[in-house]
Amino acid sequence: MEENREEFLPASDTYACESCGAQLTYKPGTDSLCCTHCGAYTAIEVKRVDVVEELDFLKYASEVEELNNRQVKVIHCRQCGGESTVEEHIKSTACPYCNAPLIESDIHAERLIKPAYLLPFHVSHESIHSHMSRWLKGLWFAPGKLKKQAFHTQDLKGVYIPVWTYDAQTETDYRGQRGDNYFVTVGSGKNKRTVMRTRWTFRSGQVSLFFDDVMVPASGLVLKPVMDKIQGWDTRNLVEADPKFLSGFITEKYRINLRDGFRTARSVMESKIRDAVRRQIGGDQQRIISSDTKFNDVRFKLILLPVYISTYMYRHKLYHFYVNGRTGHITGDRPYSVVKIVCTVLAILAAILLIAMNA
Repeated sequence: MEENREEFLPASDTYACESCGAQLTYKPGTDSLCCTHCGAYTAIEVKRVDVVEELDFLKYASEVEELNNRQVKVIHCRQCGGESTVEEHIKSTACPYCNAPLIESDIHAERLIKPAYLLPFHVSHESIHSHMSRWLKGLWFAPGKLKKQAFHTQDLKGVYIPVWTYDAQTETDYRGQRGDNYFVTVGSGKNKRTVMRTRWTFRSGQVSLFFDDVMVPASGLVLKPVMDKIQGWDTRNLVEADPKFLSGFITEKYRINLRDGFRTARSVMESKIRDAVRRQIGGDQQRIISSDTKFNDVRFKLILLPVYISTYMYRHKLYHFYVNGRTGHITGDRPYSVVKIVCTVLAILAAILLIAMNA
C-alpha cells in the first residue's frame, strides 16, 4: 500500500426513524439519535471503554497492507484542499473550512482504516451562541459590529477531527556537565567587584520516562495550535467509535499519517527528555554533550475529537472560529478596531500628560 494510503476514517452510515422514516442524527449531550422530522429519539447502545486498546506502532507502520480497512467516500475541496468522509447519500454539501460548495464530482473512494475511539459531541448546536457571546466579550479592541456580524453565521458545522495518540517507554543514556555557580571578588580599589564563575564537573547517567497519550492532531486544516487553544479533552470518557455518533456530522480524513504523526510525538517526547536530563544533572547550569534515546514498546491509537467550525465575513474578509465540542472553549481569527486602539493610546497619553502637568 502506498504511503499516502495509510489513512483511516469510517464512512458515516445513515439511520432511519422507525416512526416516520426520516433521517436520524446524533443529538449532542445525549446517548441518542434524534429524528430530524418528528423529533423521536432512538437510544444508542454506548460501549464505554474500561481498558483502552493501544496498537503496536512498529507492526502497523511496517505492515500497513494487513490493516483492517474498507473503502469509503472522501470529498475533496478544490478551494482549500480540505478532505472529509461523507455519507453515501450525500450528493453535494459545503466545505466545513471555507464554505465553498462541494459537489459529487469532488467525491472519490479511498481505502481507509477505522478509528478506535471517539469523544461524542456534548455541546449542542443551539448553545454555541452563549459560548460565542462570552468569547466576544473577552476580545480586546474588537469592532463594535463584530458581535452582530459573527452571530449572523449560518455555517456552523460539527466536525470530528482525527487525532493520533502515542505511548512509549524511553531509556536515555547521556553524557554532560554540571555547572555550579560561585562568586569571587576581583580587582582592587575602585575596580573591586564581585563576579560569577562556574565550576564544571562531568556527569553521565540514564533517564527512564514513560509517555502516555501524547496527542498529535492529524488534521490538515485544524492544526495543533488551534487544538491546543481549545484543549480540555476528557479522554477518560472515550467510547468505542460507533458510527451512530457520526450521523449528522462531518468526519475529517486525516492528512498526517501514522509515521509522520509519530515524528511529531517523538519531538515532544525528546523535549521532555532533555528537561529530565537537565534536572538529573542538577546544578545551576547544564550541558548535554551527547544522548542516546531508545523508544521501546511504542503504541498508538486513532481517536476522533468533536469540534464546531464556522466562518463569518467582516468587511469583506473571511474569519474562522473553532469550538471544543465537549467544553465550549473557543478560539479563532478576529479583526481589530483601529479606532478603538487609537482612542485608547490617545487616552493613555492624555493621562500621562495630565499627571506630568500636576506633578
